[in-house]
Amino acid sequence: MSYLEDIISTKNKLNEVGSGFCLMKWQTETLYLHMGDNHSCYHPRPRRIGLDEIENNPSALHNTEWKKQQRKTMLEGGRPDECYYCWNIEDLKGDHISDRFIHSTSDYAIKDYDTIKSLPWDADWNPRHIELSFGNKCNFKCIYCCPQSSSSWMDEIERHGNYDVSYNQYGIEFLKDQFYKPDDYNPYINAFWKWWPDLKNDLQVLRITGGEPLINPNTYKMLDMLDDDPSSHLTIHINSNMGMATKFIRRLTTKINKLLAGNKIKAFELFTSVESWGEKAEYIRSGLDCKLWETNIKLYLNSVKNSKLHLMCTYHNLCVRNSFKLLLYKILEWRLEFSDRITFDTPYIKEPPWFLLNTLPESYLQDQKDILMYMRENRIDKIGWHGFNEVEYEKMKRVTDVMIENPFTTEQITNGRKDFYKFVIEHDKRRNKNFLKTFPEYKDFYELCKQKQ
Repeated sequence: MSYLEDIISTKNKLNEVGSGFCLMKWQTETLYLHMGDNHSCYHPRPRRIGLDEIENNPSALHNTEWKKQQRKTMLEGGRPDECYYCWNIEDLKGDHISDRFIHSTSDYAIKDYDTIKSLPWDADWNPRHIELSFGNKCNFKCIYCCPQSSSSWMDEIERHGNYDVSYNQYGIEFLKDQFYKPDDYNPYINAFWKWWPDLKNDLQVLRITGGEPLINPNTYKMLDMLDDDPSSHLTIHINSNMGMATKFIRRLTTKINKLLAGNKIKAFELFTSVESWGEKAEYIRSGLDCKLWETNIKLYLNSVKNSKLHLMCTYHNLCVRNSFKLLLYKILEWRLEFSDRITFDTPYIKEPPWFLLNTLPESYLQDQKDILMYMRENRIDKIGWHGFNEVEYEKMKRVTDVMIENPFTTEQITNGRKDFYKFVIEHDKRRNKNFLKTFPEYKDFYELCKQKQ
């Protein structure tokens, strides 16, 4: 059975329970310890975990009252409103594969299908996959990121103030609410370490994120703990921008190879983010040096044998014209050297609204179709083993269909265009960038957004 057939099989199983049933609400957890926020996948917005909930039950870092109510909705055949990302995909014309089906197909998720569908909705459950952020310390300022996830963003906002846009993604208001600095007492970190002895017995994947994990000392503390107290069933994932000095990559690979050689963990995989190449990629991700990034990923792949590198390509309006295809060329090049050890994913952006795909004029749809055509012409069945696989193609097809069918409101599009111009003007001033010089092919879009002021 092919991977795509596995996904279809999972789709049918999930829909037997209900049209909104998703194993992620039980099996996965993303936990932002410096904020006290969580969600079960990156599509719904993170929510604050009540301190009263974790006081006597540290597993409430995952099993919050809010999440249990969403589970109840799913088990009763409903669709939680917060999961609209997948409903947007599933409600498109035709038959589409949403992330509800893809992620629930993972080995760690589908294995407990029979148990989970029969659980009481309010039962506590240890996830099989946790993505863990110890803090926001980061050396990058990616254009669609925010102070909550990047200390560099936070420093810039504190110096220059908020952007004059309608959506508050880049504001520092969160600092007035709840934010734990590295030296603060953090009840969420305390609860996590209390939960860990029980959690580690069920956990199959521990994914460390940030900020930038490779410059956060807690990452190495966790790896050293696993050296002292092994979990041979545990796969370690790390999200890294791979844009720091090479010494950090050497430090990571040395520790990982030691853990693997001693059978102290099961496996290791690295995740990194990029959605273009060259000066366009460096504009999108302030702090990125493509030459250093490529040196670092090759060092990792050559040092940690048989490991995987996953590219997380957040697909937005600046990917469409003469941009994302530059990365596709590089992926084919890298696969000739490293085979199928390099994969990529293309989730479309849902916030901030000025990077929505559907802010683009209709004329840009042909550029998107050209990307899809390029991927189809370079699929595995066309050019051999280093080509794009059927799932990668299907994910790009759904992105294209989002542009065609437009699940966003007129207000979202209008405000997105207004804010795009405001954002770019202020962004370029603060960072000594030049949008039109880097993206001259977007001049008509830029002028359209300017007219909306």
